[in-house]
Amino acid sequence: MVDHDNSGERKRLPRMAASLMMRFVSEREPTFGLHRASLRPPPPGHGFGDLPHAPAGGNRSKTPELLIAHSEDLTSFRPEEDSDLDCLSLRSLSSNSEGERTSHGQGDTAESSPKRGTRSGVRFTDWHKNRVVALCSKRFDKLLRECPEYHSTKSCLAAFVLEREVIDTGGQCCEQYEVVALGTGQGCCSGWLCYTGSVVHDCHSIVIARRALKRYLYKQLLLFYSLEPELHERSIFQSNPTELLLQIKPKIYLHLYTNHTPKGAAQCILMKSQSSGYPSLKLQCHAKGSLIPAAFLPPNVWGSRICCMSDSAKLTRWTVTGVQGALLSQFIKPLYITSAILGDSSHLAENVSNTINKRLGTAVNDILPPPYKQTSIFFQNGESVGHTVISDTCKDFSINWCLGDSSIEVLDSSTGYSVSSSPFVSGPGFTSRLCKRAQYSSFRKIATVSGQKDLLTFATYRKAKLAAHLYQNAKTVVNQQFLANNAGPWNSKNLVDSFSH
Repeated sequence: MVDHDNSGERKRLPRMAASLMMRFVSEREPTFGLHRASLRPPPPGHGFGDLPHAPAGGNRSKTPELLIAHSEDLTSFRPEEDSDLDCLSLRSLSSNSEGERTSHGQGDTAESSPKRGTRSGVRFTDWHKNRVVALCSKRFDKLLRECPEYHSTKSCLAAFVLEREVIDTGGQCCEQYEVVALGTGQGCCSGWLCYTGSVVHDCHSIVIARRALKRYLYKQLLLFYSLEPELHERSIFQSNPTELLLQIKPKIYLHLYTNHTPKGAAQCILMKSQSSGYPSLKLQCHAKGSLIPAAFLPPNVWGSRICCMSDSAKLTRWTVTGVQGALLSQFIKPLYITSAILGDSSHLAENVSNTINKRLGTAVNDILPPPYKQTSIFFQNGESVGHTVISDTCKDFSINWCLGDSSIEVLDSSTGYSVSSSPFVSGPGFTSRLCKRAQYSSFRKIATVSGQKDLLTFATYRKAKLAAHLYQNAKTVVNQQFLANNAGPWNSKNLVDSFSH
């Protein structure tokens, strides 16, 4: 069904987005925002370290990591003096991702869409999903050229793709696609909670891809706050004179690819087929190696063991809170997923959509604080990539990468740390560049370069998250709605977040 009241507004959207039915009316445009405070270059020695507490002289990345996207284009940047501990440093702004040099609109990560006359209806949405699948597969294969021993992890791949409307050389509008983050993995730690912020508890592919996406967003913020006009212009963000938060530039959309039905949704679909309603839409979590209803876990397990909410539960919450998380919410407006391509043909996209988009009901918007709103993800079935089953040698491995990273990082999902053979290693402790401590370091870096010194005063990571009041209010609304719908409680890791920088 098409929303005729918004048909005029829809002309402002990329034609791909407009073709995905009522999901893409103008009120659904994903936007951000941030106050552009006094901009100053970072002080010497202040870098984007994943491991700020690590001693100097430890095991370092083979190539300095870069906290910026589109590194292949950043040739005019003069790097600041960086700390020896930096594995996400400004120095890498002048290096190329994977040793390549391409221009916008070229290369294997960005593709134009069909000619104007073929850009609507089923044919174009089929083109969209096929393009997303092809780009994600090609990007993964390219990243794994130098370490083919991990290629089997492709069987559990998730990736985020940015779609932008651009003008081609003929003056025609077209869509450009770019893989900006990806992750693989099919498990999480089954042991005790870590309270230092140095362990990645959940290594399922969608969760890892989302963490890599947040890393990409921090890079884009660093671009925005650069004093070099060319770098500033390349950021996906722009300021808004009426907002304190940055917003994403017009006509940019976020898409998700996953070659597995999100965990939790598959189980809900199976149980729903055996009933007449939706009593099976219970919140589920991974604990002690099993996926079980959250309501069945006793408090002592919640408080001491690693318990990770299912992918489908997280996707449902992201339809309201966005994928940026609490820390980034203090710089940008919420970022919502526009569409998701499912490489698993065993479940219809419509059933997955019902499980994820409808479980909160329809009354959430009435109590959400702006700019948060209830959205829906447009699901499509697409092709699967990779092996059907992951090899035994790779079953515990999880790979992550985002645009601008010089190489992939390989984690052991059973421990939450990177493996010694990983092409990228943060430091002697093998702490991942995606762990909470690394994200907190990135948050503090952006607070510094943006001149927002009040964001540097928090004693702990948890207090920094709680300072995102609107985000926390939106998250509370979601959690309460889950309880109201008898879905069960959402696990909150308060003690895990209580580490300091």
